Amino acid sequence: MQIRDVKCYLLQGEPATRQESCGARGSIAPVPPGISGLLTHDQGFGAVDPEGFTFTGEEPEPTYRLMIRLVTDGELDAYANYATGYNPRELEWEAKAFLARYAHMLIGVDAFDREYIWQRFWMAQRFMYTGRGLLDTIDRMLWDLASRSARLPIYKLLGACRESVPAYCNVGGRTIDDLVAHAVKRVEEEGFIGCKDHSYRGVKGNGEMARKLRETLGDDILLFHDPVESYTVEEAIKIGRILEKYHYRWIEEPLQDYDIMGLKKLCAALDLPVLTLEWIGAIGGQPYNTAPYLALQAADIVRQRGIGITGQVKQAQLAESFGVEVHGGDPQVILSIGNDPVFEAMGVQPRPPEEELDCRGTVVVEDGAMSIAWSDRPAVEPDWDEMARSAVLVI
Repeated sequence: MQIRDVKCYLLQGEPATRQESCGARGSIAPVPPGISGLLTHDQGFGAVDPEGFTFTGEEPEPTYRLMIRLVTDGELDAYANYATGYNPRELEWEAKAFLARYAHMLIGVDAFDREYIWQRFWMAQRFMYTGRGLLDTIDRMLWDLASRSARLPIYKLLGACRESVPAYCNVGGRTIDDLVAHAVKRVEEEGFIGCKDHSYRGVKGNGEMARKLRETLGDDILLFHDPVESYTVEEAIKIGRILEKYHYRWIEEPLQDYDIMGLKKLCAALDLPVLTLEWIGAIGGQPYNTAPYLALQAADIVRQRGIGITGQVKQAQLAESFGVEVHGGDPQVILSIGNDPVFEAMGVQPRPPEEELDCRGTVVVEDGAMSIAWSDRPAVEPDWDEMARSAVLVI
């Protein structure tokens, strides 16, 4: 199925009122007790939202989205939303930039040659300064095309390892008591098998939180701690030993990913698994940044940040060869591998009615597990003629 052409559709969306607020992002403040020199997100330990610096539009404004279509010589095409915004002229030039810079690297290539295309756009990160987003979008477009062509969800194309995986939730609160109450509510009412905090209260505060969570939730609930780079090595060792006492499953991103020697020291000091490589992977280094961390024993669990479906599979298999787990991948990848043990759920996602299912599959999160519900029904394809008629611009 050869890619014959690339088209861009500039489409109008629903009007929206614009707003920018300091309170939406919070601020950055010292990690308690304020003597380590480290800074963190202030709302993690309950500071008051910053006042002022809020701007709201006077009325709703038109919105626009840019869709990229890879036209093939087969019955199906690859497509995806590429960008959104309020200014159609800016999106028009994003489309023109895509066509001018990247379309020639796709035209004439077999749409099923995903590995070749992945390798080509991996190097485009370096020579064309694309960042990871371009490759991620293109790779997912091509996997989606393969799914629709085979009438199978991606995890089946990859070679399914399982049909479901246990799911946990995230919890938070302005105080430790608020956080614990939130954990109880989510675990009991939504059925999750565990919960993870994003608490930046320092060793003393997070140690108190760990004790209260374990005492309140009991021994059967999985607990995970994610302090987001808010410890020194010495502090991470101290809190790690406290978490071991309360039988935590792991500590996530305790140090900056760049501190490879600090992570090596931490992994050696704790029995508690250390999960890392979230941030360094988010800026484009995965799957390859994983290798030196595993070789130096500076990671016990690897955060899944491989670029695209293809990159995530590469990273998972690399970790598997070291006997190491990964965590946080695409649901389709998670079900196709054996070393991603739990799913991080944003909330319950009930199974849709049978008549709404198709070959792409729909992520389902219920009864403490994640699965993908699907049928062999073909996906509804875009009406390209109608889209062209209704588009603001087709390039």
